[in-house]
Amino acid sequence: MGVVISKPAINIREQLTELKAQQGYEERQFHFDNLVTNGTFDTDTDWTKGTGWTISGNVASHAATGAGYLDQTFSTVTGQTYVLTYDVTSLSGAGSFQPILGSFVGTAVGSTGTYSETFVATSSSTFFRMYAGAALAGNIDNISVYTSDGTDVIFTMPKGWKPLHVYDDGLLQREGSAEDYEVTFDGFNYYVKPTVANLGARNTVIGVRA
Repeated sequence: MGVVISKPAINIREQLTELKAQQGYEERQFHFDNLVTNGTFDTDTDWTKGTGWTISGNVASHAATGAGYLDQTFSTVTGQTYVLTYDVTSLSGAGSFQPILGSFVGTAVGSTGTYSETFVATSSSTFFRMYAGAALAGNIDNISVYTSDGTDVIFTMPKGWKPLHVYDDGLLQREGSAEDYEVTFDGFNYYVKPTVANLGARNTVIGVRA
């Protein structure tokens, strides 16, 4: 099961006021990137393409020439919950797209839209496949996988580190449940939960510890 945080959000700024005055205060950047490489298909790389699949024009396309898979393997943590999101930007013909992550088989989809699946990793690496039916023609874009608490995207700070600033694609975010992100603490680790997850973004957290 994934980490489920039931404690209320805290205001990390108040806790850091005293911490900054201490000797040995340390800051470090932590990057929480999309686990999928080239999920926006900027280049024709990083994916193994099966029957009917091509990558061009910033999308992965499947032609109705036979059933095939689009494959990639990425690192995961056994027992950790993750959320997969992807866009189906065009679709015609019969059949469906269907994501498969290790032993987890996602929902088959037969229309355009943005879709998400939550799954639990069963090993230190997850083999991801996007299946396309034999008679299906369509495009896939913006595939991303992030850690989750079972409902929302979360970033787990390493033990002993507190989040000071959060950046989304280089833009400083605002702390607060009604703003860009909130911070929670389960007694062991701090967690950053974006209130509106930009799953294609490069997320950076400036962490501090004494």
